Amino acid sequence: MFKYKNPILIVLLLFFLFFSFYPTLYEISQSPKLKIKNRDFILEHNYYWPDFNLYLSKVRQGYENRWLAVEKYTSEPHRGSIIQIFYLYLGKIGSILKIEPNYAYQLGRIIFSPLLLIIILLLITFYFRNPLWQILAFIITIISGSFPNIVVTNGQMQISRYMEWWSNIDSLQRLAFIPHILFGQVVSFYLLYKLTINRPTTNDQRLKTLFFYILLANATGLVFPPSLITLLGVLILLEIINFIKKKYIIRNIPPQRDPASGGTLYLILFSLPALLYLFFTTKFLPWSALVNFHRNHPMMVPLDQYILGTGPIIFLGFLGSILAIMNRKRQYYPLILWIVVTFLFASLFSVVKEQSPLRFTQTGLFIPLGILGSYLLLEIWRFIKFRNLYKFCYLLFVICYLLINLFIMKTSLKWQLSFINQRIGADIPLVPYPPQTMYPLTGWMEAIRWLRHNTPNDQVILAEITAGNYIPAYSGNYVYFGQSNTVDYNRKTSEVDQFFLGQMSASQAQLFLQNGRIKYIFFGPQEKEKLNYNLLEKLYPFINLIYSNPHVFIYSVSR
Repeated sequence: MFKYKNPILIVLLLFFLFFSFYPTLYEISQSPKLKIKNRDFILEHNYYWPDFNLYLSKVRQGYENRWLAVEKYTSEPHRGSIIQIFYLYLGKIGSILKIEPNYAYQLGRIIFSPLLLIIILLLITFYFRNPLWQILAFIITIISGSFPNIVVTNGQMQISRYMEWWSNIDSLQRLAFIPHILFGQVVSFYLLYKLTINRPTTNDQRLKTLFFYILLANATGLVFPPSLITLLGVLILLEIINFIKKKYIIRNIPPQRDPASGGTLYLILFSLPALLYLFFTTKFLPWSALVNFHRNHPMMVPLDQYILGTGPIIFLGFLGSILAIMNRKRQYYPLILWIVVTFLFASLFSVVKEQSPLRFTQTGLFIPLGILGSYLLLEIWRFIKFRNLYKFCYLLFVICYLLINLFIMKTSLKWQLSFINQRIGADIPLVPYPPQTMYPLTGWMEAIRWLRHNTPNDQVILAEITAGNYIPAYSGNYVYFGQSNTVDYNRKTSEVDQFFLGQMSASQAQLFLQNGRIKYIFFGPQEKEKLNYNLLEKLYPFINLIYSNPHVFIYSVSR
């Protein structure tokens, strides 16, 4: 069996990739059912938050020949920046390949999901030399997930997961998750491996690669800052530990310069520009809106639910960490510190309201937990392997652990497919919020595509929240509001409500549209419902109908 280790690992990698992408493939296979329902199939991802269209709007900017990203979910004029530029360049790749923006987004998942699994394999083959344990540790790291959550619904017992709303904690969804988060995990663990676990042995090797590592670190900081912050925290703590050890413990040995340590210090120093850029750029509109949103609506870590959602591996990983420290297994220290730093920053940002604490759990925490948990199981096996009764209990535990976690993955798959089926079958309301809970009406999407082909993409559109969320992603226009990145989101929500409820006089509405730089008004089912299906032009005679279909009117604003 062991001579087939590599083929087995490759088969496992491909299996888990297929397993994690199966909901996407299933959704594509169900798309013909929408034609008879007059709804458009659009391939989306991570449906539970209104962020997908935000990323897609940046992807579309890559098709518009932009080199810097702008925020199209707000109407204030501003310069471009390199914030969220990752998706813009995914769009440029998609433009070269001549694929739709939605598929350019999916391309990010297709690229970085296998890279994440390869990085996990790289780490595991370093830590475990025995082929059987390499296979077992890989499986444990990948599948470890939530404790079973037993619930009773309509008199029937069902098994689900804890903290289902946080997709990144799900053992199935996290393998093919949001592209920029996958990028952060892949690059940060690659750098952790190269800088602390499998360190360069010569100055030449270090000098040749250090510049490349610094570029990767800065890219990570711009794409997914929590990954770089966590990595730098680990590197700094390792340097402090090494300094203390050399200064206070090894007193009688002359100090020696560690070339790898020098490279680490350079990387820490020269990767700060990315974080400084984000710090200063987010002090100004519109980029400050996202930081303000996290300040006002922080996603905290519900510790009890998080422990249950992470599952038994959190206890196995903690015990494995303690055992590695007791056995002085220094090679495990970077992984141990990754766990420590994750919870330190989650705690810090629970007090300092600059970032949502829960974001720091998206840095790939399952990887060190899985490896350290596997190390614990390996050491237990070494201790009991000559005790037959203990061996039987141990093997029974491992088999049950694997089967239960595979069942939890199957539960996640069933849950995702059920959600897709509900989306396919849903008809009410005509236009939903959150946006991705239903497929959009064909006529509604036709109106948005009309905007793309018939209006300049630097013009501002006024619409209710769902159309406002879709328009930047599918037509490329700016909107007055439509996502949490909108400047003064609460004020604009109130103003849009007043406008579509008819609570503004004609002069007030004209001033509102002028101040908001609004050139077009999107009047669809959600907007019509606010006005009790009355005609908007009767209230505001200075607007002109320029497009209509059974679902949507589009007006231009006269100056």
